[in-house]
Amino acid sequence: MIRPIIILIVALAIGAAFYGYNTYNKPHTNVGESEAAETLLASEIFVAFDTNEQAAMALYSDKVIQVEGELLSKDLSNDKEPQILLKGNGDEGFVRCGFKPTELSKVLALTDSSTVKIKGICMGCNGSEELDLLGSKDVVLSNCIIIN
Repeated sequence: MIRPIIILIVALAIGAAFYGYNTYNKPHTNVGESEAAETLLASEIFVAFDTNEQAAMALYSDKVIQVEGELLSKDLSNDKEPQILLKGNGDEGFVRCGFKPTELSKVLALTDSSTVKIKGICMGCNGSEELDLLGSKDVVLSNCIIIN
């Protein structure tokens, strides 16, 4: 009776190890070569997350999306991930776009208040009513590239 239980435990352990290995070594999404699942305005994606975060996560999370919006500011304090903010909904929230260091020259060329098209992976929303560290709610895109 003990032998089948041991075999089952070993099989489950091997299956868990195989799943973990494959998940860890999953190839990264190449945003430049990927087709955008959705094309939205920055205000539209912000309103989607602000209205119903769970529904927006189901639609956009971990997908490559294209966003167009007005550049509010650049944050170059992190050398490993320069960021820009697009206007989302006035002063209540923004679309935060993180870039790889290879895109730094394109980020530097952007001017405030210009309209920018960005393609990146939607990571969801940071900030909430329970944990208000930033004072605003941001929709976050990572591995972004500038389209125009």
